[in-house]
Amino acid sequence: MNLDLINNLFNNAKNNQFVKNFIRELSGVLQKPNKNINQNNLKQEDVLYQVVEMDLDGAYLYNTNNNIISKETDISKDFLDEIGNDTVLRYKNGEYIIEEELTQKFMNSLVDIKEYKEIQDKFLKESNILQNGENTRYKIEERKSDYSILSFGENNESTIKVPNALIPFWANSNDNLYFQNGKFNRE
Repeated sequence: MNLDLINNLFNNAKNNQFVKNFIRELSGVLQKPNKNINQNNLKQEDVLYQVVEMDLDGAYLYNTNNNIISKETDISKDFLDEIGNDTVLRYKNGEYIIEEELTQKFMNSLVDIKEYKEIQDKFLKESNILQNGENTRYKIEERKSDYSILSFGENNESTIKVPNALIPFWANSNDNLYFQNGKFNRE
């Protein structure tokens, strides 16, 4: 077997711009939970957490305040049976409680992939946001039921109307966002 052929194929794939972009985008999406965090420091009083993945001995929880995903193993088996992916929890008085109304609100905000793509394509076509560049930072000025008003520019003098389907669900007024790879992300 000719190892030069395999090395050439591997090096060509590494240098291919499409492959580089794919790997960069994939690594942004597949950030692994940080399992080295001290478990006792995970729980913050009156903070919302969203279940992102269930595990046999716990659940991976997304802290909606600081965007950190951590594994929580100090949850009873009975409580684990009550929750599932995307359940919203609040840590209050030393225990997790299910926020049923927020969980339902989150579920209602989800759109299917086809609808999301249509919203995204229409926004990109009508807004000219790509002209702003990837370093532009946006501040959420106001959230309405279907859209948000974002300001940007040197003194936040410019505004743009953005469908809420393209804004991270847990983003709040005054949060800063950036637009990358066709979607807004919270800083």
